[in-house]
Amino acid sequence: MEGEVEEGDALTLPRRIGAALLAAALLYAGGVSPASAAGTPSGERSASVSGIHAWTNEIYTRVAVYTGDEVSWRADTVQADPDRGLPPRIFIDIRGAGIQKDILHNPIDVHNGLLRQVRAGRYSKDTVRVVVDLERQSTFRVFALPNPYRIIIDIDGEGMIPVPRAGTENAASSPHDSAGASAPGVPSDPVERPRRLRVRVMVDPGHGGKDPGAIGPTGLQEKDVVLAIGRMVRDKLARNEDYDVRMTRDSDVYIPLEERTAMANRSRADIFVSLHINASRNRRANGISTYVLSRGASNREDLELAARENGVPVAKLKGIKFIIDDMFTGARKNESLRLAKTVNDAIYRNISTRYSGHQNLGLKQAPFFVLVGARMTAVLVESSFISNSREEAHLRDPAYLERIADGVVEAVRYYGQNGILARSDL
Repeated sequence: MEGEVEEGDALTLPRRIGAALLAAALLYAGGVSPASAAGTPSGERSASVSGIHAWTNEIYTRVAVYTGDEVSWRADTVQADPDRGLPPRIFIDIRGAGIQKDILHNPIDVHNGLLRQVRAGRYSKDTVRVVVDLERQSTFRVFALPNPYRIIIDIDGEGMIPVPRAGTENAASSPHDSAGASAPGVPSDPVERPRRLRVRVMVDPGHGGKDPGAIGPTGLQEKDVVLAIGRMVRDKLARNEDYDVRMTRDSDVYIPLEERTAMANRSRADIFVSLHINASRNRRANGISTYVLSRGASNREDLELAARENGVPVAKLKGIKFIIDDMFTGARKNESLRLAKTVNDAIYRNISTRYSGHQNLGLKQAPFFVLVGARMTAVLVESSFISNSREEAHLRDPAYLERIADGVVEAVRYYGQNGILARSDL
């Protein structure tokens, strides 16, 4: 039957591709999700593969498989078979799930030197198989994110997370860039042209659309505040020709967390800054803090914050153990820590010179989904507490927002001038 992955397919006898390709860091031990191994009876399926999206260029691809409800899944690989014209493949077996008919008949064709296509079919009565056909051997990792449940496959054609550098120009885009609606797949970037050295910065105003973020005592919404700050950061940085500034969103649209990171990776950003406003059950809590990605949080407050920004209960977040690339925990994490401290100190300095009573809560670490898989220096800023009446009032003041934006801009410029630009011979 059309759309099925036949039992006789070579995928039924998987062979591991070896350390160079199977450097897959799996969120759950053994590459299997914690859902019931038995799955659910085929007649009672509540989960269904309802969407497969891809963000890709010739060195990086992120594939997201949306199932809605939590499912049991297993990831594995198959070597290329030149005699049969078969490429190296990554596959995900999802048990106890249905699959929408339009996905069965519409593989995502890419053909960009890294990824050939993504396809899905019914492998057996109770198993859906999603297959990623590669065009060359690549490292990859697979993990899952909840609410809604989706399985993420990150594929790295370079075999490592690169050190900060100013890349070459490309016209990377997101399914949201023009119409604000997601698309089933994104073609690879066009052929690149050499350009003058520039630091590429992806500014990410958190939340948006159906997700308002934290809401203040008088109704001010986090999504509106961070969008205003993000636009200020973009406009200020763009005045300097050394910086190529992009935004994950420039309007009130909802973009999933995994897509925000994918947009930064696909555009080969050097710096990723995710903008947020904090909140607390303690209405007197105030101050500025900046985070980098970590497997856990140092205290309950930071764990609650990460859970809220991730859109999951704390109990769900505590059960997740992130597997972070060794490159990130080493050189990449050090770069992120350095930028985070610079950002935090600059924002606090800019605010405190005019507004009194604010605390510098300092540099912190927590498991934020939006930072998972970032290939560049990446930080998440929590500037002020919208739950604090006094700080909410400040957040309505454009001059206050400009102070926050100035802090981000100063820090990014300092980092660029003493890092990426300083290492260039141009």
